[in-house]
Amino acid sequence: MTTDHETLERIKTAALAVGVRIDVPTLASLGGADALTVHEYATTGGITLELDDDVLVNAPFDEPFCADSPLELSTVDGQLALVLGERHAPVRRVVPLPGYLDAVDVDGRPVADTAMSHADRIRVSPITGCAYDCRFCDVARVRYQPRPIEQILAGIDVALADAVLPTRHLLISGGSPAKGAAHQQAFEDVCLAVIDHVHRHDPEFEVDIMLSARPDGPEFVDRMVDAGVAGFSINLELFGEDARSVLPLKHRFTREHVGPMIERAVERLGRTARVRSLLIPGLEPIADTLAGVEWLAERGCSPVLSPFRPARGTAMASRPPVAIDDLRLILDRARTTLARHDVPLGPRCVACQHNTLAFPWDLVRYVSRPSFVSIR
Repeated sequence: MTTDHETLERIKTAALAVGVRIDVPTLASLGGADALTVHEYATTGGITLELDDDVLVNAPFDEPFCADSPLELSTVDGQLALVLGERHAPVRRVVPLPGYLDAVDVDGRPVADTAMSHADRIRVSPITGCAYDCRFCDVARVRYQPRPIEQILAGIDVALADAVLPTRHLLISGGSPAKGAAHQQAFEDVCLAVIDHVHRHDPEFEVDIMLSARPDGPEFVDRMVDAGVAGFSINLELFGEDARSVLPLKHRFTREHVGPMIERAVERLGRTARVRSLLIPGLEPIADTLAGVEWLAERGCSPVLSPFRPARGTAMASRPPVAIDDLRLILDRARTTLARHDVPLGPRCVACQHNTLAFPWDLVRYVSRPSFVSIR
């Protein structure tokens, strides 16, 4: 019997908000914590599970806030399941980590620092560190340094060849480049080299770019689309006044450029979640997050709701995670807003919904099922 959608939504929402508890026997049967997660980004640390109806969820389990979670990963009638009170959702499978975590390149650098696979996507990081100082993020504390293109392309080749976790698309992401023209051009050069390299491997292998807005945003969008980019994530994170204190440098240098860049991207790629922008419920009042949903939808851009998770070593490490009920409210009201503007909730890829508040049925009116990038 397939799990009903209401149960799947309640369970995934709880997992995204406060994580999951895993009892000792179950954790041992899964190979222990090191076999289940890599803490490389605050939004990807956790165990990734596939449930019924192609629902994926990335659930933190070894963070302090998980100890009080009402959600538990355990065995029900001989099958692994996520249990929330009287509701439970069988786990079809635990999505594995990539098979190249111990691999190094010819210069002894860990491949996973440059290219890291999540579900069905390779994430490529053109730089270490970040030019900005967002208080919730653990990337800015790392020393800023651009990576050589050769290192990036070699890492991609390893990820593409991985048999443990096959991938079907790629995201250029990570920290933001510095404001100077040379750094912006270097980032663009990496993007162009990655697109060309990947399409030589497979012309149908999609490449997306996640980046901060730029002064030349519309022109950059044109150059990337002309080169073959399939989509953009131009992230707001926070929409209201709290953005000035939570992401001070990013707000100062990019906020005025977000609108024109998004509008040009939608003009080029359409309103089917190929252009998206991430919002972080839990870091500002609900009304501000919903205002951000409205602002994005008016421009044909798909919001991606990525719930706040306190990350170790950041200025917000002690802040509590977002409340489960708040996420339910935000999801319900966001859906109403998006239906009014005829824009889907992002992301477009079903597998990439694993760490976002979205479900496959949010896309069915906008993306034909054969075009879904599925992990199967």
